[in-house]
Amino acid sequence: MDPNLFHLNYERLFEVLFTIVVLSFFIERALALLFETKAFIKIYEANPKRKGLKELIAFIVSVFVCVYWKIDALSIIVVSHDAMQIPGYIITGAIIAGGAKGSMKLFKDLMGFKSSAESDRLKAKEKKAGR
Repeated sequence: MDPNLFHLNYERLFEVLFTIVVLSFFIERALALLFETKAFIKIYEANPKRKGLKELIAFIVSVFVCVYWKIDALSIIVVSHDAMQIPGYIITGAIIAGGAKGSMKLFKDLMGFKSSAESDRLKAKEKKAGR
């Protein structure tokens, strides 16, 4: 195929980007039910190998959502295949999971939205650091 014939459909591109942003917020809020419970925080804080656990869970959930609802952003934007592809599901899931992490940071750090369990954990951490 001649590379000069390549063209992006910007309407489709913006629909896909908007879908990714919305799914990121949905997944972040859904996972907040798990991540902000006292039980999860207690288990998470007690495990010294916890680095990346939340991100891994968000990634797995995001890929599952992409597979279940057949969302492959790359194939949709580039129109390169007749059907959705597994690598596209994985990449789209990773983008959504990264967006979920970003929206979690927005909610917690900039807007100050935290569950009571998360607030209690942060207060206990500050007390411990203050000693």
